[in-house]
Order: sequence, then C-alpha cells, then structure tokens
Amino acid sequence: MKFQKKFYKCTMVILLLLILVSCSDIKEIQKMSYVTAIGVDFKDDEYVGYIQLISFQSEAKNGGGKPSVWVSETKGETFDEALSEVYNTAQQKLIWAHVNTILVSDAALKEGFHHIFDVLTRYYELRLTTWIFGTNDPIKEVFSTTSFFDQTALETIIHQPIGTFEQNSSIRPLKLQQFARELFEPALTTYLPSVSINKHDWVNNLKADAKLEIDGAFFMKNKEYKGYYSLTDLKGLRWVSKETERAGIQIYDEKDIPDFNIVFEENDVEIEPLTEKSTGNTQFNVHLRIKGVMADRDENNITNLNEMEVHVRDAIKKEIRDLFNLGVETGTDFLRLEHILYRKKHKTWKNLASSSGSDFLKEDLLNDVKLDITLLHTGAIKNRTIKIEDME
Repeated sequence: MKFQKKFYKCTMVILLLLILVSCSDIKEIQKMSYVTAIGVDFKDDEYVGYIQLISFQSEAKNGGGKPSVWVSETKGETFDEALSEVYNTAQQKLIWAHVNTILVSDAALKEGFHHIFDVLTRYYELRLTTWIFGTNDPIKEVFSTTSFFDQTALETIIHQPIGTFEQNSSIRPLKLQQFARELFEPALTTYLPSVSINKHDWVNNLKADAKLEIDGAFFMKNKEYKGYYSLTDLKGLRWVSKETERAGIQIYDEKDIPDFNIVFEENDVEIEPLTEKSTGNTQFNVHLRIKGVMADRDENNITNLNEMEVHVRDAIKKEIRDLFNLGVETGTDFLRLEHILYRKKHKTWKNLASSSGSDFLKEDLLNDVKLDITLLHTGAIKNRTIKIEDME
C-alpha cells in the first residue's frame, strides 16, 4: 500500500511538471508588439504603409516617464506589400488583433479605397469595428501625437472619438464596417471625418503642445472621391445628420455682434421627395425638429421671443441651404438626396438617373426647409418651455 501511495504521488508530480512545461511558450504581455493603428498613403505610384505601436511597459509605470510611441513607414507596389515590409524590422511578433484605428490619406482615397478595403478584410486578425479617418497631414506625425497628462496616443480622438462628439457633434465618427456599407451602397454619398494636427491651441508649461482635431471631412460616392471640405463649409451638415447629439449656434444681431447662443441636444430630421405628376419634376422638403437650451445671452441686448424665432430659424435654414448650394456647385450630394429618392421612390430615381446621368443636383431640387424649435429654458427663466413652430 505504501508503495502504491508513493507511486501515485510521483505520477501526479510528473504530470504537473509536464503541464507546466507545455505552457513554456507563453510570452509576457510586454514582450509582444501590439499594433494599435494602421495608416496608408499613396506617393510616387507606391503605397506607403504605417503602423503605430504603443509601449505597454510605459503604461505600467503609472506616470514614470512619458509614454513611448513607435511608428513604422514602409513602401510597396500594393498596400498589402507595403504593410508586409514591416515584418523585416519588427523584432518581435506583431499582434494585429488590437488595431483600433485606420487612417487614410487624401492621396490614398483618390487612388481608390476599395484596394485598401480588400486588404483590411482578408486578414483574420483585423476587425471591421475599427474607427476610420482621413487626413491631409503626415500620417507619421498624426500617429506620434499624444494626449494630455503624459497619456499615450490611445487616448486621442482617433482612438476614442465618442467623448468629444457627444459635446460637439460637428462630424460623426465612423467605423470601418459602416463606411464600407455606405461606400458600396448605390446612389449614396458618404464621408470620412478628417483629422489634423493643431499646433496652436494648447501649451504645456508655456511650450506649444500639438493635439489632434477634427477639421472637416472627405466625401466619396460609388468609390469616387468627391473632395475634402472644412468644418466651415460643412456647418449645415450637423442639422441633417441623424447621428447629431449636441450642436450649438451663435446668433448675431443686425450689427454682426453676438446676441445669444443656443445649444441643441435633440434633433429629428426628415427629408421627403415630392414628384409633381404633371411635369414629373422632383423636389425635396426638409423638416427639422430640434430641442435646445439657451446657453448664453447678452443681457444688454435682450431679444424678445419673436425676434429669437426669426433669427434662429433663418440662421439654421441658411446653413442648410448654403450646404446644398455648395453641393450643387461641386457635384457633391451632402444631403444625400439621391439616395433618399433611390430608397423611397426607386422608379422615379431610375428614370431620373437614366435621363440625367450624373447631373442629379440642380438648384431647384431643394424646395422647402421647415423647422420646429423647442427651447427647454432661456437663461435665468429655468424650466420654462418655449415652442417655436415654423408656420410658413
């Protein structure tokens, strides 16, 4: 019996040792290279691939020194070849499963995003849930720009864009799967947020400290590059975007002096196509319902309710119509009118597309813009609701 017990104990010890040995190939987290972002550019008839690596060792130091960011730059005749070149100098195995952001230059967008998308969807480690942005700035510099308080580049807007969008809904953040879905959707104009490096707004200990910002958007339709437009050009986009969560507008008086500011936190937009039976002409009506609060008001120039109504409605209508007119000038369907017609009146769209070709946008296409505005409170008059309905 004693021999059997000893034999049993020895056998268990040997089995445990074998199990421990079988796990010897597991690597520690700090000894692997995690790719956090991928960039692509197109220069001199070559693709330029970029990857961003973040140091997890510096993350674990809890503030012991500034975080480290490595960015590679490799070239190839195809995007896949350009990315594959990085293996030659990677030093360790690259882990692609943690890629959170795709950054595409304007030149690469002009060359055709479908070439890039094909590569991104073929490798099993990469996911379609990554954020995607465009840029006019050098990708190497964008990837090397960090956040506040010695945080890594993982804390910047290209990795975490939702927080700033909830406070200022200028351009909606977009994931790769949604962009691909919209890019290949018939008659739909889609857009990528554009990220740039702001070197002027912030200082750290009185030294300039660059930070990333959303400065506009790149537009595409049916794989065709339509161009880049700044935030100033796209002020009307927030009112017709269903994703908008918070948007403010400054109202000026007749002397162009700031009068009051309203912040809208709820919006509901409907765009309906109307076809006249006798002529067959199609126009669109925009109906916008928004709710907001008075954020700022000049106490030396108090505006009555009727004046507020006129100024707010005129300002928002102007931004929407200015955006539409810019689209007519540039051939860019910012309001996605053609896709709305494609969805709601497909037969009409089909006839119109066959007769007009690519010349869909016309000056009289936008018929009416109607606004229903509800102010939840105004300045010190808390909890008072003022409803402003468009009676036109």
